[in-house]
Amino acid sequence: MFQLSPARLRRLFVVVGMSCSLACYSGGSGLEAGIGTSTGTSTGEAPTAPDVPTAGASGDGPTSTSSTGTSTSGDEPGGSSSGVDTTTGGASDCGNGIIDANEECDDGVSANGDARFCTTNCTLNVCGDGKLFVGWELCDQGVGNSDAYGSLCASDCTPGARCGDHKLQPEFETCDLGPNNGGAKGDEQGILCDASCRAQQLRGFVTAAAFTGNLGGLFGADLKCRGAAAAAGLAEPERFHAFLSTGDVDAKTRFKMVATSLPYVLVTGKKFADSFAALIEKGPLGEGIVATEAGAPLYQRYVMTNTAPGGSTFSPDQHCQGWTSADAVHKARVGFNAVPVNAPEWPVWKETQAWIGAATDLCDQEKFRIYCLEI
Repeated sequence: MFQLSPARLRRLFVVVGMSCSLACYSGGSGLEAGIGTSTGTSTGEAPTAPDVPTAGASGDGPTSTSSTGTSTSGDEPGGSSSGVDTTTGGASDCGNGIIDANEECDDGVSANGDARFCTTNCTLNVCGDGKLFVGWELCDQGVGNSDAYGSLCASDCTPGARCGDHKLQPEFETCDLGPNNGGAKGDEQGILCDASCRAQQLRGFVTAAAFTGNLGGLFGADLKCRGAAAAAGLAEPERFHAFLSTGDVDAKTRFKMVATSLPYVLVTGKKFADSFAALIEKGPLGEGIVATEAGAPLYQRYVMTNTAPGGSTFSPDQHCQGWTSADAVHKARVGFNAVPVNAPEWPVWKETQAWIGAATDLCDQEKFRIYCLEI
């Protein structure tokens, strides 16, 4: 059953009373008829002036009626005569500095902001909402945040891993010099990095495996280099070739397509030659070609070459029959791959270019490595 509160009943009585008062002071009202009946007159004439309150005629109305109808006392919740109950929830007043039930925060209209702790709609500024929290987040792409390579913004609202962030991501890059990518300034070894984070370099290694003089010819030797590179997980293993000469093929001829301006580095990233031309003319830098395809150090091992300084054939017959024989009747010209720079023999090794010409040995011994260089 519908019920009115005491406050609303009082208001209703006031409204009814005011309506009645207006009707009483107007001509032909029911109240006038009642007055006329109470006086016992039946002439039908209008009541005399003393019977009508003169105060009502002037617009002032009875004092008690006026005070009751306009009361704003504490009898009615809210103290308002608007009839709107403001004490029972309703929409939040975001920006008033008071945290309402459906707000996460409210620092006031002058402090709320989409770049601040509390946003303009009174929610907390968190990573992933697409609103950059200045001073705390470096980026925020909202649902576009991702830890995938190339993302502008990672899931923690820091710039995502990408080319140009000055951090090497080996799965996707071979270098990253940040703002110097694509420029003329290289790294500490002078190696340049292009705009796509590709190092302007070539790779080289000495095989971890040892072989006899029967490599399957030059083509078979190339396959051994590529197989070793692939097994080690090196990118583009097909680019590796064996640095070998036969009786009628010079090693430098086999590398005529190499980019002459690019330096050579070990798979560990350490430079061992400024260029192919510098390598065959002066030999490797430092200790030599000291790392295998897996990056493991390897010193003082014999390597098949039959190559003289400058990249030409060393001997017409010291190549195990074109690198197809493991017979002891044939010989191979071999080099010594690497010597520590602090070793007593290093100066002679360097001066004589013993990296390609240290000794002559028999082809049947399974102890020879291969130099594998990228083209």
